[in-house]
Amino acid sequence: MKLVNKYISLALLSGTLLTTSCSDSFLQKDSLTESSSETFWQTSSDAMMALAACYDALQSNQLYNSDQYSLGPLYMDCVTDNGGHFNWSGWMEGYDLAMGIHDPSSYIFSGYWSASYEVISRCNLLINNIDRVSMDEREKARYKAEAITLRALMYTNLTTTYQDVPYLTKPLTMEDAECEKSERSYIVAEVMKDLKDIAFDLPEKADLGRVTRGAAYALLGRIALYNEKWDDAISAYQEVRKLGYALHPSYSTLFTTVGQNSSEIIFSVRYEGPGKGEGTAFNAHWNTPLEAINGTIDLADAFYTTDGMPTADKNYGQMKDGKLDISSPNAAHFENRDPRLYATLFVPGMYWNGRGCESGWYGGAAPSYSTVYVMKYFNPEDTGNSWDNGQDFYVIRYAEVLLSLAEAMVQKGSYDEAQVLALINEVRQRADVDMPKVEDVEGSGLSSAALLEVIKHERRVELAFEALRLFDLLRWKELDKAVDNIEKERISLGLGYEPRKFNGDRDYVWPIPTGELDTNKKLVQHDLWK
Repeated sequence: MKLVNKYISLALLSGTLLTTSCSDSFLQKDSLTESSSETFWQTSSDAMMALAACYDALQSNQLYNSDQYSLGPLYMDCVTDNGGHFNWSGWMEGYDLAMGIHDPSSYIFSGYWSASYEVISRCNLLINNIDRVSMDEREKARYKAEAITLRALMYTNLTTTYQDVPYLTKPLTMEDAECEKSERSYIVAEVMKDLKDIAFDLPEKADLGRVTRGAAYALLGRIALYNEKWDDAISAYQEVRKLGYALHPSYSTLFTTVGQNSSEIIFSVRYEGPGKGEGTAFNAHWNTPLEAINGTIDLADAFYTTDGMPTADKNYGQMKDGKLDISSPNAAHFENRDPRLYATLFVPGMYWNGRGCESGWYGGAAPSYSTVYVMKYFNPEDTGNSWDNGQDFYVIRYAEVLLSLAEAMVQKGSYDEAQVLALINEVRQRADVDMPKVEDVEGSGLSSAALLEVIKHERRVELAFEALRLFDLLRWKELDKAVDNIEKERISLGLGYEPRKFNGDRDYVWPIPTGELDTNKKLVQHDLWK
């Protein structure tokens, strides 16, 4: 049975599980006007509708959709050194976190928390009720495994940001409405066990947008990597490699609707469009990249020249009164670079509808403060409703698996250098990228520290604006360095941004939202935020 093309926002769920916190909104309630939990769980169609609702919740603007004012998957990078230069200043969700002026009441924390627990709640409802349905047992096991995997994705994200959070595996009732936090290590262990247990209940191939065995193993590898369980990460990623995934030959088309069916995409959040009202992976604006957020020159310069070396050119354009004149950028600075640059960022020298970063968008207003916009997921050839064009968001793709496997091998401390280099080179030498091999530039016989730096760099340029950079900086404890780099860029070029600041160790963990503490007296704020 195919999953319905459009993930369904079920009226059923508004009556039985809409979930945002360990408070009243978590409680299972029967609607007086819609199907109740007592009468719903009977047929395979009921189970399919409930599963569709689990996937539907991933389209939240705080998760894997991109409303122009919300966090969204691409904007997650805007609280890192990849982006976050906000032309619209405090209007954008995540602005205060990017600037280092956030606190537990900042909307980004409550929005992300609520959206994540909405997915968890819908998944728990299915997991705990599907055994009541009369349907094929293999299909039942598959549905349950899909929901467990989606729940695992949410807990991977929550434990990486908030660390210790409530660990819920069943719908809450009036009797257990308030809930305590569980330690991150406990949640991680349980999630990893779940993923190992259900992997073979999932098919190797499925309809686009549905969880597969490869997605479960890749997610197992990700949460293991994020928690320094190197052997588990290596084992999981090696399982993924057995399943026939391959890099898409064209990086330049991968992040358009042309690339959605690629064998590189292990799991994506599906969107139907144009004109279906679902949204898209990236909310462009009037067929231009959204000028509210800018990429950073620091990220642009992370894309090496075609000989595999960092650029030594520091001529970004004309300077006026000690500031970069954004109306006169130096396009030559961005020439002859890693081809992935031009699929990731709009830089001087690139144009859409006759306009470049120096002339702004929609009538020439608001040029980019950094002269750099975001290109990834934006298709300049799309002349329809680009804010609703049906572009999927890629949650997991094969390039991440290759680089993560290489990292886990190096982090473990005992590895075959040739195997590690081969994994990195496979990503570098995608057909339309064809950057030099590591050994031809950095050399061979590298120390583990030097090799790890190569992998970190490759992750940044390959995976930029895929909602992974922040997780990397948090787990590597390198957010402070990232903030420092952006501040140096702002000061040296006189860019018109408000200064960013790093607040010490507390910035490596997100605070529990104020509203959650107010409604759930069993929750205790993280020690660094007390």
